[in-house]
Amino acid sequence: MNKPELLAPAGDMEKLKTAFRYGADACYMGTKSMSMRVKIGNKEGDALEEALILKNKLGKKIYLTMNIHAHENKLNFLEKELDRLTQLHKKGLDPDGILISDAGIFVTVQQKCPWLSLHVSTQANILNSSAIEFWAKQGAERVVLGREVSLRELQKIRQTLNEKGVNVEIEGFVHGAMCMAYSGRCLISNFMTGRDANEGMCAHSCRWNYKVYLKEEQRPGEYIPIEEDQNGTSIMSAKDMSMIEHLKDVVDAGLDSLKIEGRHKTIYYLAIVTRAYREALDLAMESKLPTPEILELISSIDTRGYFTGFWYGKPGAKGQIYKDRRGDYNQNYCFAGVVRDVTNGKMTVEVRNRLNKGDSLSIVTPKAIIPYKLLQFSNAANGNEIEAASAGQGFSIICDAPKEVEIGDIIQKKLKTEMKN
Repeated sequence: MNKPELLAPAGDMEKLKTAFRYGADACYMGTKSMSMRVKIGNKEGDALEEALILKNKLGKKIYLTMNIHAHENKLNFLEKELDRLTQLHKKGLDPDGILISDAGIFVTVQQKCPWLSLHVSTQANILNSSAIEFWAKQGAERVVLGREVSLRELQKIRQTLNEKGVNVEIEGFVHGAMCMAYSGRCLISNFMTGRDANEGMCAHSCRWNYKVYLKEEQRPGEYIPIEEDQNGTSIMSAKDMSMIEHLKDVVDAGLDSLKIEGRHKTIYYLAIVTRAYREALDLAMESKLPTPEILELISSIDTRGYFTGFWYGKPGAKGQIYKDRRGDYNQNYCFAGVVRDVTNGKMTVEVRNRLNKGDSLSIVTPKAIIPYKLLQFSNAANGNEIEAASAGQGFSIICDAPKEVEIGDIIQKKLKTEMKN
């Protein structure tokens, strides 16, 4: 049984370094003008060069996304992106793959940069072996399945491809946000905000809270409410996918790359999820289930409630909606801070949520979870001892450092029970 790749999102250099530190084999990230997530800190110019140098140094991989469905005016931007990749290629710096969904972009990249490995994005809605075979014949080395594919279908796809001698890698999502549209091809954002989801500007309208009413044709002016609870309804919003307890099933079915969703998410989310899946995947390769510690870790981040997506068949209403926004979101922990420096037994922590003297914290390193009591700390700017610190404008504190702590480690804060409501 081949061990699949663990693929994590990276929206900027800090997220890239975090994902690699916490166990990702590879990261995917956007180009500025040709990506489905254009608002994040994308890798271009010197930042892209820095990212490619880093992945080569660490023996990791980077995949760049050019997965928009392009209108004609976008092709000029494509030329600029490819010119940049050509210049990097001359320096011996290449991404390990380019994710594409538009056939025109696919052909252009193939012609202009024939040395690049081409991957077909989930935006192409690949759901069967025939579609995979088609793209493989065009030169694709990897395809990303639509989230709607089940494990049973994946097994059949892999079997059919093997019988036909079609050699192509298969990537699929195992964790993160689900989309109410087919493989993310959605017009709700465009309709409501003028921001085109298929050009990287999704406003996530399906995740907003709505008051929904019925109006019967013969009763003008009479609106009948459709209520899920006192807070409204979220009928367009799905729970988050999590396959962390079922990774052996995914591996056995033939997935080559296990993909985590979330280029818009924080380094806190990225570190926690990547570390949890790294450990769970290593255990799955030994036919072992994730430990209680791993499951507690993955449940400690904000979620919309977890379900297994389409992997075990169509989920129905129970998977597509979550209950009370406040009740389903995890509120036992919050992102307390990130370690920015460790010197002479002291660590400088950039504060991300309010900290108080006596707080119970957990320092989540790539290999351990260290319980930590915040007993004494000072303002990093002036050295004055303080008893409370609020997040904002890069505010940092200095406190004692456990010997295992390193720069870049993430800190969680355990919230008190009475603060959960």
